[in-house]
Amino acid sequence: MLLRGLLKSKDIVSNQRVYDHVVESVFRAYLLQPLALEVRLGQAATSMQMTPAGLEFSLPALYKFAVFEVQDPDPEIQSYASFRRCLYGQQTQVRLQTLDAEVVIAQNHKNVNMSIYRLQTLAS
Repeated sequence: MLLRGLLKSKDIVSNQRVYDHVVESVFRAYLLQPLALEVRLGQAATSMQMTPAGLEFSLPALYKFAVFEVQDPDPEIQSYASFRRCLYGQQTQVRLQTLDAEVVIAQNHKNVNMSIYRLQTLAS
């Protein structure tokens, strides 16, 4: 009984579907199929934008866009707090390095939810 409770705990077992969608479908699309992502961004009416420097976004906007795209009716969809923890994990940069990219802080507003981040290609 105790094990079942632990397995259901969001702190122990985290549904990472939103995070995985961001890395595999949003970030990858920007790097490999930017025009397709530009259309998707336009359809979602998001504050995320593609600039000459890279894909710029706030964490709340990125999360909202991913949840919109995932369209998961499951009430246990990955929370924003869990999504943010996953994104800050070192695995994100490792995964992006295989695509010659990284996420950097574009505008630091001293609040992770207000700051603007940029997905950009690695400098040669």
